Amino acid sequence: MANELKTDLRLAFSESGGADLDWSDHGGASTVSGKDNLVQALTMRLIVYRGHLNQLGHQRYGSRVADLIGEPMDRANLDLLRRYVRQAIKEDPRVDEVLELSVTARADVPGAVDVRARIKAITGDAVELGLALDLG
Repeated sequence: MANELKTDLRLAFSESGGADLDWSDHGGASTVSGKDNLVQALTMRLIVYRGHLNQLGHQRYGSRVADLIGEPMDRANLDLLRRYVRQAIKEDPRVDEVLELSVTARADVPGAVDVRARIKAITGDAVELGLALDLG
């Protein structure tokens, strides 16, 4: 069943928000499979602006999360962000259903939000996704 969730190159995410191939495996680039691959793929989908991969033929890949950069994280914008996150997650063909989703403004960092989701994958597995986004 993990094969349905596929395998990809593992990415290493930096504290500054960047991502690069994970070269920690001494034999070359590391790979990620199954639920961990789905979490990585959803994270990338959320942090890539929708439309940035047009030239590569992926017009619908990404999310509109970046539309809210610099906006106050009030109730209306948190609701809008929640809709953007839900839409992006549901567009991955390995996602059967978004079971739970919370988007919470962080009091300690203006403009930062915590995103937590529980997803049902097409394999029936529950997958937990959690990431912090800095939209300040």
